[in-house]
Amino acid sequence: MEPGRSGRSKSFWERCKAFLRKIHFNTDKIFYRIGVSIATRPWLWLIISFCISAVCGPGFLFWAEEVDDVELFMPLDSIVRADAAWVKEHFRDDLRYESIIVTAPNVLDSEVLQALYEIEESVKSIVVDNDTWNDVCAGYLTWFEDEEGTVDLGETEFTAEIMANLNTSIKHDCLYQSLLKVWRPEERTNFQNANRDSILADVTAALSDQNNNNMLLDISLLLSGVEYDARGYVVGAKATILNFLLKKSHPRSPDWELEFIKKVLYSNRTLPDGMAIYAVATRSFTDFLHQVLNSNMTVLFCGLSLIVIYIILMIGRCNIVQQRIYLSIVGVSVIGQAILSAYGICYYMGYFYGPIHPILPFLLLGIGVDDMFVIMQSLENISKVEKPSDLTERIARALQQSGMSITVTSVTNIVAFAIGVTTVMPFLESFCMFATMGILFLYIFEITFFVSCLVYDEKRLQLQRDGCCCRPTSEWKPNGCSQKNIQQTIFEKFLGPFVTKTPVKIAILALTTFILGSNVWGICQLEQNFDPTWYLNQDSYPILYNNKLKEYFPKYGKRAGIYLGDVDYYRDHQALVNFTEALKANPYVNNQTVDCWFIAFDKWLQARNPEDNDEYHSYLTEYLLLTKEGQAYIKDIKFSRIPINEYNITTSQIQIQHVLINTTSDQIRAMELIRETVESINFSTGNEHVAVFSPDYVSWTANKIIGEELIRNLGLEILAVGLVTIILLQDLEASFWVICCVLFTLVDLLGSMYYLGLTIEISSSIMVLLCAGLAVDYAAHIGIEFTRMKGTKNERAVATLSVMGPAVFNGGLSTFLAFVLLGASEAYLFSTFFKLFTCVVVFGLFHGLFFLPVILSLFGPNELKIEKDAEIVTTPQQISMNNKSQSIDVEQQD
Repeated sequence: MEPGRSGRSKSFWERCKAFLRKIHFNTDKIFYRIGVSIATRPWLWLIISFCISAVCGPGFLFWAEEVDDVELFMPLDSIVRADAAWVKEHFRDDLRYESIIVTAPNVLDSEVLQALYEIEESVKSIVVDNDTWNDVCAGYLTWFEDEEGTVDLGETEFTAEIMANLNTSIKHDCLYQSLLKVWRPEERTNFQNANRDSILADVTAALSDQNNNNMLLDISLLLSGVEYDARGYVVGAKATILNFLLKKSHPRSPDWELEFIKKVLYSNRTLPDGMAIYAVATRSFTDFLHQVLNSNMTVLFCGLSLIVIYIILMIGRCNIVQQRIYLSIVGVSVIGQAILSAYGICYYMGYFYGPIHPILPFLLLGIGVDDMFVIMQSLENISKVEKPSDLTERIARALQQSGMSITVTSVTNIVAFAIGVTTVMPFLESFCMFATMGILFLYIFEITFFVSCLVYDEKRLQLQRDGCCCRPTSEWKPNGCSQKNIQQTIFEKFLGPFVTKTPVKIAILALTTFILGSNVWGICQLEQNFDPTWYLNQDSYPILYNNKLKEYFPKYGKRAGIYLGDVDYYRDHQALVNFTEALKANPYVNNQTVDCWFIAFDKWLQARNPEDNDEYHSYLTEYLLLTKEGQAYIKDIKFSRIPINEYNITTSQIQIQHVLINTTSDQIRAMELIRETVESINFSTGNEHVAVFSPDYVSWTANKIIGEELIRNLGLEILAVGLVTIILLQDLEASFWVICCVLFTLVDLLGSMYYLGLTIEISSSIMVLLCAGLAVDYAAHIGIEFTRMKGTKNERAVATLSVMGPAVFNGGLSTFLAFVLLGASEAYLFSTFFKLFTCVVVFGLFHGLFFLPVILSLFGPNELKIEKDAEIVTTPQQISMNNKSQSIDVEQQD
């Protein structure tokens, strides 16, 4: 049985090898014939490429850009997405927060309080397009305003005097938190002449007020570092915070915030000694993020200029005729064509443009330039070894030799990103589709457009026209220096023979093992962690504010809301009390910020004891509309109509504020505890209509998901790339070692993240997935060229480095040049970009140019033999006659 099984197994693998060999020869024939067609009719292929762009390009008319974080990051079945949609439909969240932190040796000194008063007044004096502070601020009755900013109370039983009081609240009472509210308005104008003891006595009394449970009026939340004397009287404080609330729906609110920052941070005011001011607005984070992106995108485009210069130097010669300036520009323009077509077809399919899409052109640049170098290197090799006089033959055989190489790398990259389209995160799905289409069109245009332009450039060389103005230069002769290919000489005479020496092989294998082992350990230490402030420059005013917030107000974390719908507040009184107590006991919640309207209302009711739901609602009307304390809670309740006479509470919210949470694991645990608390409460109508949402929950959840998606996508990418490589490389042994190189590069990349101080988060995970596509290129070209070579394994390794080494090195170096200028960036996003892409280039080139030739020289496949009955005829002209043979070239079927 065993010999039979062994024989059948051997026969199976032989059939597989024969099948792959047949594919190998057939693909060579296909690329040869395509090369002949392009060389004879380049104009036709140029027209074809332009037609493709003309058909796909108009897709830009369907441009769709998504900026909503929920739509970008949340899976379709995510509970966060469902809660966000429910809140958006059932509750009007209309608040924007602007904050100021003031620090001083003692913020209760009269000079500091006077400066604080001047700052507050300057904020209230801001006018933007005739809209004042009273126009844009969130008032106690903002939630009942119509489009004209008035409140229609309809037919009510209220007296004219009460109506006048309500209108006063509507027009003049704005929501804000300030230490200065301890004093009456007329007492705030002249703190310099105030008695210090009276100031401290007033603050002590305000802090000791046990009856004040309204968060908007509680100054204990606004002071930090409060100091007391032996009698328990306040003697000082180190910092205070002011919070101003704007209407999110007001069109001038964003512009007002800009003026707010200018007035607070950039006014030429004289401050008391030791006093410092820090401020932030709702739009600050986004504004500075855009500023960081725009400033560094300029640097990236400067890197594009470096690539163009490098291409001109590498594919041309330093003389007037053999320079290839225009061909270099054409080679870079292929990326533009691919972007035009890929984006257009994606917009046709309904995909959106997202926040990470701007880096896609640089990814395509790295891949496209690599393919261009491979094509040019193949043409150089053909000309150097055999130098056919016929242009058609040269182009056909150059494409025959390079076609399979760029096909392997392009198809593996396409498959790798196509795997990413199956992700659950919408923005990543969209990005991977754009990348997939981009690489596909890049492959098409490299063969059609670039090779066609190469044909015309070769014709120019044959006519000896200069490379700038195409003027005839009949007397021209190349200088000797320009005919030397230093790179080719280094790889052929030095690097190739050097790496195939036995001691060097041992050293390279030992170094590979050491690097791999070190980075496996680094992966084990890698953490998943994220802080949005990393994305901003560390000297920006939002970061300075955030640092002071952590220092003086460590319990001021991210805000969140729990939204209650279809709850009977009268019958579920005890359940609501239990719910509130559970929230206060949550270790991730600042219990001082758990300020529930129904708890405050219960305390106000005291001995009133409503007998039924109608009486409960009647008292609630009085509390909300006729008391200052109650008006502060109107923002937390949504009614079926103005809460007078007959009305229903449709939705209400419990506002909470987390403590500062800095790790992804704690953020996830904080969300889970809130949801567990919600699920544990039994309302009479059930808890199906209870939602928990915060904009920050979107980023917290996204960071949890991205870690899972990174593992999933990398695993699927490696599997898919392995299968595609085996099929296209046509040799099982060579494919195995190429896959090992890709795997080693990714392991080294992930391990290096630990040593570079990076963590698993959204931006780094996306870049790792991008690098996974690039990692294939460095090894695949070497692997496929090795299978084409003739001679011993050592001779084939040296010949492979000589033939393909310069192209692989130039591809890697050009990718590095695209991002090298980012090395000086202080922005976390772009420094991470630089670190990861540098690592993938270094490790990719090391494994492709050192490890792979060494391992193939030891354990690579034997020389490919051509059977006599093969359906291919080869001639001596198609096979190089020296030991540096370039490939087994197939011309045509007998």
